[in-house]
Amino acid sequence: MSEEIAETEIGTGVIAGIEKESTGRNTARNLALLGLLAAPWVGFLAIALKPSPRQMWAQRWPTITFVGLYQIALDRCVKVIGLEHLPKTGPVILAGNHINKTAMDAMLMGSRLLIERGGLAKFVSQSEPKDRVLKRFIRLMGTAEGVILPVQKGMTTDTMIDFLRNPGAFKREQPILGIFPVGEADKDFDVHMKKPWHTSAAVASLEAGAPIVPFFIEGLPAFWGPFDMLKAVALSLVGEKAFEFKIHLGPPVSSDGLNEELKYSELTERVRQAVLRLAMDSKDSKPLKS
Repeated sequence: MSEEIAETEIGTGVIAGIEKESTGRNTARNLALLGLLAAPWVGFLAIALKPSPRQMWAQRWPTITFVGLYQIALDRCVKVIGLEHLPKTGPVILAGNHINKTAMDAMLMGSRLLIERGGLAKFVSQSEPKDRVLKRFIRLMGTAEGVILPVQKGMTTDTMIDFLRNPGAFKREQPILGIFPVGEADKDFDVHMKKPWHTSAAVASLEAGAPIVPFFIEGLPAFWGPFDMLKAVALSLVGEKAFEFKIHLGPPVSSDGLNEELKYSELTERVRQAVLRLAMDSKDSKPLKS
């Protein structure tokens, strides 16, 4: 079998699998996810998958492929543990480790919470990142209703507090704010956790009365982009192993008994320790390799 024929058959099988998985299911959710993600990343799909030669697919394959693959990724490859710790009402801050340098961890986490709770979280990001793709994404998704909360240097906590106090201005009923306190992603968890943690989450929490729910995430390669993720999901439809991205949520971190003069740094350290405990619990729950 030639390489071209093999690729065509794989592509046809993938699209058939997508259509079977997504047709008639969760239409409203699909549209929400498409609006959240498709604009900057559909181009990756042109590289990852070849369209069917049939004329009908020429009209609709990018949208069906993107929405279908992303839905399958969320359904099969993304799992939330400890969702009961996330308050159902009122402002809340999610704070934890950062593992993916293209922000796919934030996108998958936000999308999964959208499915589970029906509310779209916002994730803090610098307004002018160096990466060209991220810069374009922030321009598209940094609007009031978007998934990104762009912050200017020196205005981080003020912007966060404004979002937590005024969700209506951001088209939200419940303001859920995600932040990576280290400020950058790392492949090595131990290295990541030893870096300085910014106190902005603690400041916003205490000023806005928003509890901090710690999270530990794992299972997504550091340099994976949308192309890599969607390609892995596509290949899983024809027998390859996909990926397993886990989001571990812990109980809200207590702010009781803080030293008034050191309250921001003390609360930040409590959050860091909570993330470490979640990581240890995850490690302990895994079966030993024989």
